[in-house]
This record gives sequence, structure tokens and C-alpha cells, in this order.
Amino acid sequence: MKITHGLMTGQVLQRSAEGRGAANIVGRCVASGTVELRVRKAAKVVRGHDWAVVGAASRKQFSASLTALRTGGPYSVELRIKAGRKVADRLAIEEVFVGDVWMLAGQSNMEGIGNLVHAPKPHPQVRAFFMRDEWGMAEEKLHYLCEAVDKVHNEYGNEPGRPPKAELEKGRANLVKGTSPGLAFGIEMQRRTKVPQGVIPCAHGGTSMAQWSPELRDQGGASLYGAMMRRYEKLGQPIAGILWYQGESDANRDAAAVYTDKMVELVGATRRDMELSKLPWVIVQLGCHAAREDEASWNSIQEQQRLLPEVVKHLDVAPAIDLELDDGIHIAGKAQQVLGRRLARLADRLVNKSPGVKPGIKLKRVEIVPTPHSNVGALCSSVQITYANVAGKLDGGRRPAGFALIDQTGADIYGIYKTTLHGNRVLLHTNMPPFQLAMLSVSYGHGRYPVCTVTDREGMSIPGMQAVAIKSDHMPLCAKWQTTLLSGVSTLSKASLACIDAATGWRKAPPRAGFGVLPKRPTEDTTGVYAMRTTVKASEAVEALVVLGANAPFKMWIDGKLVLTDPDCTVPIQPGEYQASVKLKRGANNLCVAFAIPGPGEHLGICMQIGTPAMRREERVSC
Repeated sequence: MKITHGLMTGQVLQRSAEGRGAANIVGRCVASGTVELRVRKAAKVVRGHDWAVVGAASRKQFSASLTALRTGGPYSVELRIKAGRKVADRLAIEEVFVGDVWMLAGQSNMEGIGNLVHAPKPHPQVRAFFMRDEWGMAEEKLHYLCEAVDKVHNEYGNEPGRPPKAELEKGRANLVKGTSPGLAFGIEMQRRTKVPQGVIPCAHGGTSMAQWSPELRDQGGASLYGAMMRRYEKLGQPIAGILWYQGESDANRDAAAVYTDKMVELVGATRRDMELSKLPWVIVQLGCHAAREDEASWNSIQEQQRLLPEVVKHLDVAPAIDLELDDGIHIAGKAQQVLGRRLARLADRLVNKSPGVKPGIKLKRVEIVPTPHSNVGALCSSVQITYANVAGKLDGGRRPAGFALIDQTGADIYGIYKTTLHGNRVLLHTNMPPFQLAMLSVSYGHGRYPVCTVTDREGMSIPGMQAVAIKSDHMPLCAKWQTTLLSGVSTLSKASLACIDAATGWRKAPPRAGFGVLPKRPTEDTTGVYAMRTTVKASEAVEALVVLGANAPFKMWIDGKLVLTDPDCTVPIQPGEYQASVKLKRGANNLCVAFAIPGPGEHLGICMQIGTPAMRREERVSC
């Protein structure tokens, strides 16, 4: 008897929801008759699995069904063919387990390039279906491409010319690189679930989403997707989920633009082709790098990966933004063990619904709040970031790091002077007014090689994020300002409401990360008196307080009344320097400002808040 499909020595069978394993076994034989099966563990017959008829043999073929085998192992599965009372043939398959099976796919960081000296020690109940199509106790390097039987992974595959097994094993023994997250993941999952784990290595370094395209499946072992599906079909078993770490090779402008679409296509194809409509995916968000990759595209891939669970159901993301490297782009061996444990937490929650286990940390809210204990001015505010799914509380050591405030050009403005952690909240301390913060974005892990330190109690990192808008319930009115150069008005003293009402050439003034009023820095051609106008709406007639900062000579009118002016105002801007009490009518109130630009210089403008005197500064409307 020889099995051709359905069960292999050392195999881990995927358990069902009821905790049972099964296999449909087919093979070749000489004898004909009934096929019987029994299962033993430690030389003892497993209850309910003594010799019983499970199939038939004829025409040199046999089939048999193994059913309801309890989670655990190792088991010895014995088959025999009986012709009448005579045993005509028999076979034993040793070291069979029942537990959970996972596909490992992606590129080099999943393949594993971490230093092998830092690889975890093998565990007897963590098994691997190695790339040579044989099961064994899992040990790094899990992905040994030289021994793969699929030609996509090497130049010969399973064809003539393949090096002998002894030569391949000698090459493996001389490796110094090769630690992946796979073994650490399996060990942690075994610890969590107390059931055997099996991993199926399918990753290949340097590969892109285009190379993983499901459209290449018909190429079989000559394509990455085809090779993965061949190995899946060879085992004849469902799997618990797919672990994915890829994106480095797509960190370029063209590929990054369609990365989410490609991931949606890939996940959907595996679920369709494996006939597992809710097949769980646990992916890794790209970490940092010290290589010459396209920085903006790299950050774009990271952000798309962070947001992928909002697009694809039954998918979660493990961050790697804080993990150290063993070279310019590959996660270190020690860090791969941390990553493996993170993946296990997410898989345990996603697949097993284990109570008390948190999914991946998720950004919940970014908002403007007052800067505590500040003496820099009434408009001084900070950014508060709230996260969900935090185990315990956030920790970042003595000096939490990794956050940045980003302007509209994508540059870090270095506006954070301190970061403090409060349970599941992060406070980024700044001395900026809220109107300026509302024009910025916040990032975690911005750029090429950021230093990121924030994790929860279980060592799960918060995800990297790129240019997330800062939410304000009192958004600046700058987006609704209009501005124009007052023709024929050379000095502030000549500026009046009549001039402003008669002015033409009004255009929308874009919001800026600063105090900008003009479309560019003043030159000899852009000096003069500028007018700005907007409206402030009030739900009812109210006595209001105007708090103003400016950095050029100005006049301000509200509903036709001059409320503030300073012909000698100059830089720098001082938020809250000018204050005035005004009466706002119910509905729209017209606000106009005239600015005298005396000569070439930096961007000039105003910052302002309007609210009732009883309002806290963060509750006022900012302009």
C-alpha cells in the first residue's frame, strides 16, 4: 500500500470546530478487499478507533476515511486490506497530529532573513510542511528555497539536475540567516491553545504583488500563487488561516497606488480557490528600513495595510514599525520572535475567538485638547490620540517616541516637545494654537527609519500611521476666507469698508499650516493692503469675545463696526494679544480684515478665536 493523497507522515490535520480531525485517503495497492483502519497513541489503541472498515480496495487503488480523531497527537494511523479473513496488505503512517494549520506567505521578512543564532528552539508539537513537500518538526530556516520542489523558488524544482538531499542538507547546516516569525508564531499558538500547530512555508524574498497574482495560478509551481495552491491541494485539508508579510517590493509609485486593490484581489482569490469563504488573514504592517527605498511609497503601503481591515473582513494587522533590524531592511532574529507572538495574539482572537484576547490595536480618535500646565498663551493646545483594543495600558519607556506632526507638504514640523501616555491615550504636547493644529496631520512611524517605542502590556505595538487628519469640533474658518488686493489703497489708514465692498478679484484663501494669508511670500508686486472676509454664524444673539493674534498692521470689522486695529502691529504673532467684546446677531455675521503688507517678508496673517466669555478656549471657534 502507498498513499498518494490525503495523509502524510508527520502531518498536522486541521481540526474542525468540534476539535476533530479527518482525512480522505487514497492510494495504490496490489490486493483487493475491504480497507480497515485503527489509530494508536503511545502504543495504545485510541478509544473509538480500533480496527473498523473505512473503505475498499480494487483495481490497484484504495480509498479510506479517517474521521473524528481528537485534537492532539502524535498518533499512529494503521491501514490494512483484508481479503476475507486474510490481511493482504498493510501500512502505518506515523506522527499524525490534529490541531491548526497555517499558510506562511509573502516576501523576504516572512521567508526569514533574521540571524539564525536568535531563532527559537523547536517544539515537538509545532510542525512544518517544508518546501521539499515533507512534514517534520519545525525549525528555522523554515523557508529553504534550495530544497523547494516548485520551480518558482529555484532553478530546478523537482526536475532532473536537482542537487542530492545530502548536498541540500549540508547547505542548510551552513546557513547563518533564516529566522522568520513562523516558528515563534507556532510555539506561541501552541502555548495559547494547547493543540499542535502546523505551518506551510510558501514565501519568497523580493517578490511583488504582481508576482503573487492569482491570475498566474495556471502556471502551477512556476508561479507563487500556483505553488501555494499546489501545496494546499496536496495536503487535502483546510487551513486555519494565512499569515502574510509583504509590501517592500511594492514601495514604488505605480505599485503602491494599487496595493489595496491587489490585496483585496489576493485575499478574495484564496477564499474562493480554497473554498473557505471566511478564511482568516493576519498580515504584518511594514516596519522601518535603512535602505534606499521610496520613502513616500513605503509610508503609503504602511498606511494602506493599517486600513485594510476596514476593507477586508476577517483580517487583522500586526505592526512591525518598532522592531529592530539585522540589516538594512530585514527584521532581526530576536524581533521576529516578538512579531511571531504578535501574530499569534491576533490569530487567536480572529480564529479561535478566545475570550479576553485583544485584536490589533486600532486608532480610534485624533483630537485637539488644551495643553496641560501651559503658560505660553491662551490658544496653546495639544493633540490627543485615543486607541482601542489596548491590553492593559500603553507604555513607551521613559521617553515615548515615534509621533510627528506633518504639514501639507508631508514634512515633519517638529512641533511636539513631549509625549505622555495615559492608559489607552497618547498626548502630544505642543505650544500651537488650535487653528494651526487643525491644519496639520499626525503620524506614527513617519519616514524611513523612525524610532518608535509605544506598545501595550502584551508587547503589541500601536500601528504605524501616516498623515491622519487632526479632528477638531471647531474647525478653522480659514477654508471659508476670501482675499483680494485692494486696488488703489496704499496705506492702512485709507482702507475702509467701502473700499472692501467695492473690491473685485476675490478668491478663496486656502488653509495653510501657518499664518498664511497671501498665496506666496510678499514681493514688490504683492505689497499693499489686502482685504479678507468671511462669516461667523451664531445660533442666537450673543455677547461674544474675540481673541486675536496678528503680525502686520490691521483693521477688523464685524457687521460694519470697527472692533480692533493696530497700525503698528508687527512680527512675531502673539496669540491672544488682542481681545474685544462684540455683539453677534442671530445668523450670519460679516467679518472683514484689512492687512497692510509693507514689503517683502515671511507669510503674514492672523489667528483668532470667537466664543462666549464663559467658554473654555478649546470650545471657541478658531480662525
